Amino acid sequence: MDEAIETIEYRGHEIKIYQDTDAESPREFDNIGTMMCAHRNYNLGDAQADGDAIREKAAEVEKAGGIVLPLYLYDHSGITMNTTGFSCPWDSGQVGIIYVMPEKGREEFGRQWKKKATKYLKGEVETYDQYLTGDVYGYVVEGPDSNDSCWGFFGEKYAIEEAKGNIDASIQHEAKQSKLCAEVTAI
Repeated sequence: MDEAIETIEYRGHEIKIYQDTDAESPREFDNIGTMMCAHRNYNLGDAQADGDAIREKAAEVEKAGGIVLPLYLYDHSGITMNTTGFSCPWDSGQVGIIYVMPEKGREEFGRQWKKKATKYLKGEVETYDQYLTGDVYGYVVEGPDSNDSCWGFFGEKYAIEEAKGNIDASIQHEAKQSKLCAEVTAI
């Protein structure tokens, strides 16, 4: 295992945070959007296509009343993706689209679905960008009574929050157990 990128002392426990170098792609999760991308060096998103097929799909989705957002890639000493573009014209450009058809949008969000679905699609791209940039973490907790670990947190703060929450729950559980034992002994 690589070196921990951060070590935190919390309530008598040591939390070690690691970069998750073996994280599962969030495109394997249950997403409402479909990413269609074209890049000669990377296999990105859900479906690979050429530029013409991407433009045809975008037109089809828009004609059906769906939502289409552009996907931009910045490729320089690593890659990053967003829906708004990058300021560097040499190392960035549109690489594809993320879209949702109206049937899926209504199924997920109801009648007034477009605003929620747009926000959700942007969130899917942000999560995928975290995956592409290595912003995925795991933790190992070592403590007096327990050891715990979990991986696949998109954003370091979420790994820390989860580790602290599990420590709090473990301490609370131990306190309840101790109280129950004391009450049984008193009987």
